[in-house]
Amino acid sequence: MKIGISIFNLLLIVWSLSVSAQDKDLNYFINASERNSPVFVDLQNQIQSLDLDNQQIKSSYGPQVSAGSNLMYAPVINGYGYDDAITNGQLVSALVTVNKELVGRKKLNAQLLGVELDKNALNNQYKLAGASLRKSITEQYVLVYGEQEQLLLSSEIMDLLYGEDQVLKLLTQKAVFTQTEYLTFNVTLKQRELAHKQLHGQYLNDLATLNYLSGIVDTTLQHLEKPAIKKLDETSFQNSIYYQSFQVDSLKNSNNEQLILQSYQPKLSVFADAGYQSPLITHAYKNMGFSVGLNLSIPIYDGGQRRIALAKNRLIESTAVANRDFSKQQYQQQILQIQQQVEQYNDILKLAEEQIQYSKTLVQANALQLQKGDVRVVDFVLSVNNYLDLRSAIIQNYVNQEQLINQLNYLLIQ
Repeated sequence: MKIGISIFNLLLIVWSLSVSAQDKDLNYFINASERNSPVFVDLQNQIQSLDLDNQQIKSSYGPQVSAGSNLMYAPVINGYGYDDAITNGQLVSALVTVNKELVGRKKLNAQLLGVELDKNALNNQYKLAGASLRKSITEQYVLVYGEQEQLLLSSEIMDLLYGEDQVLKLLTQKAVFTQTEYLTFNVTLKQRELAHKQLHGQYLNDLATLNYLSGIVDTTLQHLEKPAIKKLDETSFQNSIYYQSFQVDSLKNSNNEQLILQSYQPKLSVFADAGYQSPLITHAYKNMGFSVGLNLSIPIYDGGQRRIALAKNRLIESTAVANRDFSKQQYQQQILQIQQQVEQYNDILKLAEEQIQYSKTLVQANALQLQKGDVRVVDFVLSVNNYLDLRSAIIQNYVNQEQLINQLNYLLIQ
C-alpha cells in the first residue's frame, strides 16, 4: 500500500520523538495557573485584611489615650478684646486624656459578625475563583487536545494518500488509470495538504493561548495527554457553593438590620484627663489636676432615616431570596440537561466506534484493490473521506462530552 516512507510519515515520527519527553497533562496547566494567578493573592490578602479589621474593631472600643497642649493669649487693647471673665486673658494647658465608649455587647457582636460574614463571602469567592480558573483552563486544554488528535488524524490520512500517490503515478503511466482519475486524486491530496496546514496553525495558536492562560512562557511544541475528566459526585443545591453564597448574603442582610438598630441606641462614654491647666493669674504652680466625666447621647428624632434604612435593607433581602429561588431552579435544570447530553454522547461514541472498524476495513481493502486497478479512484477517495469524517466526528464528540463534564463539575462544586 505504501512505497518507502512518506514525507508526512517522517514529519510525524520526528514530531512524536521531539515531544515524547514533553508530555503535559491537564493538572500541569491547572497547577501552573493557580501558582501564577494574582487573583488568589488578592483574595488571600483581603481575607487577612479582614482579620486585621476584626482586631481594629476590638481595639476601637478600648481606652483611647491622647495628649495635647494649648497655649492661648487674648489681649485687651484700649478696652477692646474678649471678656477676661471668659478667657482669663491667657491659658496654658498640657493634658493627657483617656476616653472609652461603653458599648453594648450586641453592637460589638454585630460588628464582629459583619467582619466574619465578609470573610465567609471572600472564602466563597476564593473557591469560585479557583473553580472558574480550572474551568477555563480545562476548556482550553480540551480544545487543544481535540485539535492535536485531529492533527494526528490528518497526518495519518496524509501519510496514506502520499503512499497511494506513488502507486497511482505508476499505474497511470501504465494506463491502468486515466490522467483524469489521477488528477481527481491529486486535487484531493492538495486539499488535504491545505486543511492540514490550517489545522496545524490553529493548533499552535490555541496551544499558545493555553500557555498564556496558565501564565506559562513556553513556545515549544507539546503533546497533551488525554484529559479524561472525572465527574464530581452529585450534590443538591443546598450543598453547593452557590447556595452557601446566598446564605452568607442573607446573614449579612440580617446583620445589617441589627447594625442599623444598634446605631440608634443611646451612647455612653467615660472620659478622664490629667495634667496642667492654668490662666497664669494666681497660684499657677498649683494648677496641676485631673477631671473625670460621663458623656451620654440619646437619639430622639432623625427624620425617619432609620425606618428608610430598614426598608431598603428588607428590599435587598427580598431580591436575594428571589435570586436564590430562581438559581435553584436553574441549577437543577442545568444538571439534568447536561447529564442527558453526556449520556447522548456516550451512545453516539459507542455507535461511532462500532462503525469505524467497518470504515477502516473498507479503506484498507480499497487501497489493496487500487494497487491492482480493481477499484475506481473516486471510490477510494470516497472511502478515505468517509473514514476521515467518522474519525473526526469521534474526536469532536469526545471533546464535546469532556466540555460538558467540565461544565457539570463547575456546577457541582461545594
